[in-house]
Amino acid sequence: MTVKVTTQKVSDQVAERLEKLILDGSLPAGGKLASERDLALDYGVSRPSVRDAIKKLEAQGLVTRKQGDGTFVTKKLNDPFAEPLFELLANSPDSHYDLLEFRFALEGVTSYYAALRGTPSEFDDIRHAFLSIEQLADSEDLDLVAAAVVKFYLAIADASHNVMLLHLLRGLKDLLIHNVKENLVVFQSHNEIRQQLNLHRTELMETIVNGEPEQARQANRRHLAYIEKSLLALDQDNNKLQGSVRRLLSSPKR
Repeated sequence: MTVKVTTQKVSDQVAERLEKLILDGSLPAGGKLASERDLALDYGVSRPSVRDAIKKLEAQGLVTRKQGDGTFVTKKLNDPFAEPLFELLANSPDSHYDLLEFRFALEGVTSYYAALRGTPSEFDDIRHAFLSIEQLADSEDLDLVAAAVVKFYLAIADASHNVMLLHLLRGLKDLLIHNVKENLVVFQSHNEIRQQLNLHRTELMETIVNGEPEQARQANRRHLAYIEKSLLALDQDNNKLQGSVRRLLSSPKR
């Protein structure tokens, strides 16, 4: 469908439309823009106007142009951590529990809004992401399983229609994968824990696609609290103040 752009400064209007696509995640970090020709046809403007719009985005650091290959959304757009800091966080035992607390706050509200605002198409994406995890139930490739689990969480973030939540979770993708993989390593020989986690994810998926916001939030909270409880039970010598996430479950709502 052709989207006709009216006059004002045409290149600025095209730039604003592309900025919106980047902001709402339709054009993800590292994603390739359509060609100048296709963009000009889509927006009903001239190619020079599109070229000027792309130059503006490039000056803002939002896109990069590769000679002969096209224009791409900047890969580091969703990268909140420099590599040295990522390594520190990934390898710190205390930060593992801190990330669980952070996920408790962030993913609960993300699940709530996904159930509230998600479209049928986005619910299908969540189901497919969930089934991908199910299909890897017997896999020993924990990198692959962790990536599938985080893809499920990101599908939920997409359905939340909140650009802040979406970009924050996308920016944390690598750290989340590392966190999930560490959990999988710990739980690998504990079938009862793994089965319970699968039940939690099933409940989370079902409450979201059934459009039950509060139930989805609580399902996510139970899931993460159970992860923390299980980790602490297997690591009694941890010096971190224990049970912080589980205490949140019984605290008054704010």
